[in-house]
Amino acid sequence: MIKRITINNLFGRFCYDITLKDGGVTIITGPNGFGKSTILRVIDALSSKNYYFFHQIKFDEIKIEFDNCDSFKVKKENNYINFNGIIVSNRKLMSDETLLDNYSRLIRNSSEHKKDFYIDRTNENSNFYGGMLDNIIANNSVSLNYLKTLDRYEKLNNSFDKYKVGCGEVRFISEQRLIKRENIRRDEERIIDVISELPNQLKEEINIVYSEYSKVANSLDGSYPKRLFAAKEGISNETDFNEKLDETNSKLKKLIKYGLVDMKIIEDTSYTDKFAEALKIYFDDFTKKYAVFEKLIKKLDLFTQIINQRLSFKEINISRQKGFEVVDSDNKDHKLRLSQLSSGEKQEIVLFYDLIFNTKSELLLLIDEPEISLHISWQKKFMDDLLKVAEDNNIQIVVATHSPQIINNHWDIQIDLGDKYHEQLNKELS
Repeated sequence: MIKRITINNLFGRFCYDITLKDGGVTIITGPNGFGKSTILRVIDALSSKNYYFFHQIKFDEIKIEFDNCDSFKVKKENNYINFNGIIVSNRKLMSDETLLDNYSRLIRNSSEHKKDFYIDRTNENSNFYGGMLDNIIANNSVSLNYLKTLDRYEKLNNSFDKYKVGCGEVRFISEQRLIKRENIRRDEERIIDVISELPNQLKEEINIVYSEYSKVANSLDGSYPKRLFAAKEGISNETDFNEKLDETNSKLKKLIKYGLVDMKIIEDTSYTDKFAEALKIYFDDFTKKYAVFEKLIKKLDLFTQIINQRLSFKEINISRQKGFEVVDSDNKDHKLRLSQLSSGEKQEIVLFYDLIFNTKSELLLLIDEPEISLHISWQKKFMDDLLKVAEDNNIQIVVATHSPQIINNHWDIQIDLGDKYHEQLNKELS
């Protein structure tokens, strides 16, 4: 995980030394133009090997330090960028983009070509370039001497891989969450309404878990008679039976609430000694079946709790058949189209769906301007809900925001870039 970020002369003006907060969550604030979002994008660009990003911003040096004592440094000097000791020309970096795209694609598609590519480069007449290099050279009009540059990029890739080991997987959630752009062809893209995809995504997630449940249930049900005849232990008494029944019905209510199984609450049942063994096997089997859903149900509980606190006169209704729908809270049969929701309601559903269902453990999560389109009362709830999402996972989170309401009562984990800048000015004046 990242421990510290230092940036010298960002935009030709700002010098920041930022130590991320213990406990996993850091909030970065500051006036517009001070670099909050840029700091998040620096972290993301290094993770995604986006070399060109560093050509586009002005800075002298960026250093990322990790909790494993490793570090990664980027320096910009005149027309060169030094990535952790590997120097690349700014002009080359930009002019070689098409070549590098072709190179990366061909390397990915053929390990055999990669093997051919790395035979002796010293003799231009040797038969080492094969079909792959013929293709690269023909399409990009480069000389064989350019292989030295490709060597440099290979070393650069390896260096960036070490960065990813230090920071772990990185996910960037930008300020624009309601739409995404998808490339159809090189020169054409389509815009997708993100919220419209979520019900089907949840439906798929539920069905994956349900398939696993079916396997477990079929296995247990198929072996039930054999286990019953061999049973030597049963429910010990009526008190034990009632405790097991209450626990089972409580779990059943969860499954029924989310439409995960076609079962009913067990009612009008009393304990009888002669069924002790059968009852014990039934309760034990139900516990094993329910365990398959347990992680999913915890996510569904958190998602519905957070979203339903925000929706006015509406609520989320989850089912295996539909994924989720938004219904009128006074008339559950009245379903609303997702397009009818306000911008703020859409923002919250998209953001927290992403955080709850698409976030894995051991992740560095970057969230830019979560306050967009949110009422002040919703902003005040955000950090508490974010901490609930993070509490069961080993997640490091960095949030960039303008809003004091987002911070709410969490000023102990806030770092203000305006304060950092004035500290810098005071040092220069003293």
